[in-house]
Amino acid sequence: MTDEPHDIAETARRWIVRMASGAMTAEELNAFREWRAASPEHNAVFEQERALWRALHITPEQERITRGTWQRLGRRRHLRRGLFLGSAAMVALALVLYAPVASIWLRADQWTGTTVKTLTLADGSRAILDSDTAIATRYTATARTITLLKGNALFEVKHDPRRSFRVVARDGATEDVGTVFEVRREEALVRVAVARGVVDVHAPRGAPTAVRLEAGDRTSYTDGRIAAVEHGIAPEEIAAWAHGDLILDNAPIHEAIAAIARYRQGRVYVLANDVETPRISGAFRIDQADAAITTIAATAGMTVTRLPAGILLLHRP
Repeated sequence: MTDEPHDIAETARRWIVRMASGAMTAEELNAFREWRAASPEHNAVFEQERALWRALHITPEQERITRGTWQRLGRRRHLRRGLFLGSAAMVALALVLYAPVASIWLRADQWTGTTVKTLTLADGSRAILDSDTAIATRYTATARTITLLKGNALFEVKHDPRRSFRVVARDGATEDVGTVFEVRREEALVRVAVARGVVDVHAPRGAPTAVRLEAGDRTSYTDGRIAAVEHGIAPEEIAAWAHGDLILDNAPIHEAIAAIARYRQGRVYVLANDVETPRISGAFRIDQADAAITTIAATAGMTVTRLPAGILLLHRP
């Protein structure tokens, strides 16, 4: 019996995460090499998954730990485990660094890198995923469930009265009633906006009844509580990123830079605080992220210094 493609991909992810933990043993390294050599498909899938891992905004420290683990085990495969594990503190640090990324990655069916991606789902619906966005899908005979694990997504739903379409994010869910809507999973809350049609927003712990949104409506929820509904949201403000635009409205500079930096490779650091810099408003193209960052820096009276690996520093001249 051959492994299913999904099983091979999941196995490859687990090997990568194990290496990234800094605690892989020589025996495990041998087992990994045997698994990789057992089939050309194993090797090909592993390379694909490793490329994706490297695209997921891994910090230089995380990459150093991964690379160090691999090299250390390769050189000392016959030594006792205690000689190459390093300190318990380093292992713990590696696990802390990787745990949030690994938890999402192992659950995700799709995870974008620095570009926007359009998917046609199994039922013919479309999901447009913003950069750095991860989803998991589960379809049954009676329900279609998309879990938004990270980021922002715009859904164009093909209505099916026999199967509900729900997008789950944190402690709530948005249920389609035949529509186009955006769900944004932000740091502290989830935002839902409707471009066309109708949705019901559920946040069970604090709101046993759903809040209905129609075209041009927007709300948010957190900790089981749904905020008041905003009406009259302009269509161009809903999932502007899906059309290649980023709209900033009176945003602090760290928030503005974080919003545009997700569309480029390499970290961007702002060496200033929000209080001493002006707030940023404007429309920018996400396919011209570096130009947008340069413009924002000029607005804030700052200089951009370019470093290796695509790193940018914004600082006072």
